[in-house]
Amino acid sequence: MRSLIFLLILSFNATAALYDRGNGLIYDDVLDITWLQDANYAQTSGYDSDGSMTWQQASAWATQLEYSGYDDWRLPSAKIMNAANPCYGSDGSCDLGYNNTTGELGHMFYNNLENRGYRNTLGSAQSGYGVTNSSFIDDSSGASVSILNLINSAYWLEEKTIPTINRDWAFHTFNGLRYDIEVNNIYAWAVHDGDIDNPVPLPAGIYLFLSGLVGLGLMRGRG
Repeated sequence: MRSLIFLLILSFNATAALYDRGNGLIYDDVLDITWLQDANYAQTSGYDSDGSMTWQQASAWATQLEYSGYDDWRLPSAKIMNAANPCYGSDGSCDLGYNNTTGELGHMFYNNLENRGYRNTLGSAQSGYGVTNSSFIDDSSGASVSILNLINSAYWLEEKTIPTINRDWAFHTFNGLRYDIEVNNIYAWAVHDGDIDNPVPLPAGIYLFLSGLVGLGLMRGRG
C-alpha cells in the first residue's frame, strides 16, 4: 500500500507546474506557495519609490502586506540546509553559490523560469545567465503568463542572518547566485504559504483511490 501511495506522489510531482490564479497570483504546486505576479509590487503599489529596500524594510513590507484579501505574506525562504556552517559551491548542494533550487526563489529562477546561473553545475562560467526569461506556461490553460517587473538584480530572502556573521541572505537574479550580503537596498518579492485562491484540482482517479482507502478502513473497523 505504501509503495502505491509513493508512486502516486511521484506521478503528481512529475506534472507539477505553475498556475495563474488571476488577480496577480501565481501558484507553485511543488512548493505549495503563491507568488505575487508582480515581482516589484512594493514599487508598483506606491509603498516604496523604486522597490529597493533594506532587509528590515523589505521584511516589514511583506509582513504588513494585504493583497487580494489575504495577509500573512513573507519574503521567499532560503530553506537553509546547514545554517551553522554553510558551504559554497556550484552544483546546488550548498547553501551559498549557484544552482541551488531548494530555496523558493532559486526554484522559481532555475526550475520554473528556466534561467541560468553564471556558473553551471560543474563550476564553469557560461553565457546567457541572469533573467533571460520571465514567463511560464500555465499548466491548466496552456497560456503563456509573464512574471511582471522581475528585476535583473538581487532579492532579499526570509532568513535574517547567517549565525556569527552579520550578513543577510539574498538571491542574485542577475547571475543566479545565492549569497549573504552586507546591509544594502535591494528588491523584495512577496510569497504566501499555500494555494490561497483556488486549489489545484486532483485527478479524478485519486478520489477513487482515496475513497477506496476509506472504504477499506471502514470494513476493517467493522471486522
